[in-house]
Amino acid sequence: MTVQFTPDRLAHSDDPEVSKITAISLSGTNTERVMHIVVDLLDELGPQTPAELEHVYRSRAAVNDWPMVAFYSVHKRVSQMKKHIRIVEGTGVREGGAERLRLTTEPLKAHGKITAHMQGGDE
Repeated sequence: MTVQFTPDRLAHSDDPEVSKITAISLSGTNTERVMHIVVDLLDELGPQTPAELEHVYRSRAAVNDWPMVAFYSVHKRVSQMKKHIRIVEGTGVREGGAERLRLTTEPLKAHGKITAHMQGGDE
C-alpha cells in the first residue's frame, strides 16, 4: 500500500509532538525537495548519519537557497527515505550513536523513486 504524504500525514499518530510540528512546517513540495537534497548529499559525501546530514544541510541551506526546515526535519525525511521509499540503508558503521546511511541505488534512480512516492505511486 502506498501512502500519499500530505502535510497532515508526514508524521505518525504516535510520534512526539515535535515530529508533528516538523511535518506540518513542510509543504509536500519542500518535503520532496529536502529528500532530493539528501540524495545529492549522500552521493557527494558518502555514508552519513542523520545528524551529519542535518548539520551539512543547515550549514549549506542559506547559500544554496534550500528550504528552511524545522529542527529534526532532515532526520524525519531520512527516516521516510529508509522506511517507506527504501532508497537509504544502514552501513553497519555507527558514529556518535547512530548508524551511517548510504543510498541503495544510483542517485538518478533514487530521485525517480522519491518523485513517484510523493505523487502517490510506486516505481
